[in-house]
Amino acid sequence: MKKAMQFFRSMKFGLILLGIIALISLAGSLIPQGESPMTYVRAYPKFYSAIFFLQLDHVFTSWYFIAAVVLLCLNLIGCSLIRAGRLFRKEDAVRMPETAAVKLDSEGISEVRSLLEKEHCRNDVQPGGSVYVKNEFGRYGSFLTHLGILLTVIFFAAAMYMPVIIDRTCMPGESLTMDDGTVIHVEDFSILNDEDRLDYASVVNVTAPDGSESGAERVSVNHPLKFKEYKVYQQTYGTKGRITIDRNGHSDTFYIDAGDFLSADGANGILIDNLYPDYIEEDGRLSLVTSTSGRYEHPVYVYTTVIDGQQQEVMLAFPHDSSDIADFTFTFEDPVEYPGLRIKKTPGMINALLLIAVIIMTAGLALALFCQPVKIAVGNDGYTELSNRNEGLHIELEKIRKKYGGNHA
Repeated sequence: MKKAMQFFRSMKFGLILLGIIALISLAGSLIPQGESPMTYVRAYPKFYSAIFFLQLDHVFTSWYFIAAVVLLCLNLIGCSLIRAGRLFRKEDAVRMPETAAVKLDSEGISEVRSLLEKEHCRNDVQPGGSVYVKNEFGRYGSFLTHLGILLTVIFFAAAMYMPVIIDRTCMPGESLTMDDGTVIHVEDFSILNDEDRLDYASVVNVTAPDGSESGAERVSVNHPLKFKEYKVYQQTYGTKGRITIDRNGHSDTFYIDAGDFLSADGANGILIDNLYPDYIEEDGRLSLVTSTSGRYEHPVYVYTTVIDGQQQEVMLAFPHDSSDIADFTFTFEDPVEYPGLRIKKTPGMINALLLIAVIIMTAGLALALFCQPVKIAVGNDGYTELSNRNEGLHIELEKIRKKYGGNHA
């Protein structure tokens, strides 16, 4: 049990967890997240079952990713914070040892002192000798590095799981206004059908309450727009029909859905049954295609005329066809493709805390790499490396030991 706990708190286990998290994150960056099931069926026809089984469609909220993050946090706490008390206790090792660990003659001791002075070590004179000290703050490097990694993981997790997520649709040329006054304007949307894949993207501009703008940027799957506290993702797409109603020279255009009844007097108009993406004509007979991906290549409107409140016959119409009912002219327009956006708002404080965590981690690494602590006691009979993480200095001391025939006590 003791060995298991030691391994759990070891850096080796932490590195294993970091590798696992990195691999999971790589899968999450390569596979679009949070899409509809049919998106994965179409995009990965041979692997979609494995994607669903392994939860790779929402990998960052999967149980194993959360478990790996929690274990890493516990490992980092075990590696650093539990041991942190040692750093802040008054050290007992500041006093001269009674006997030197490496015995040297006076000439060798003089050369050791000269070496330590060249290394700009501080000379702390003690009874019976001196303790040469350098880079005392360097001993905090490992602690700060572990603390920075721990805080980075915690705040990164907060940045992933705390944001407010809103899924909205928006027609091209229109805008969405958030609760804080931020305006998300969809300038354009397009769908491109290639032989091997479907590509759809929006051109989006975000305006903050203070008037600053992101500028128009292309937003596609896995390439969101990032501006201040917001990220705007291209999540899905749809198609709506359009009908223009004209009466006495005045016209209005409406987006329509199945089941809509378009009428100005409540008694005469058209009842929309559906909009189909395509049709097939064989032997003079027309068959409607009920589903497709991408653009509606040959859209067909199906509607029922209503006269004096009574439903009449079911009709078909193609873009630019018109139908006169009572005093109204209904003109069927080309359908409009529109994006489904996922809007994620992350509290600004989280990003600031994440930056602070990265700074702490960077400072820790700098101390650990460039400020190796040195504490060497030099007495009348030799020297003792009380602590020395400077490998280069250790090698120089070994050269002096060998030169003067010094022996380890």
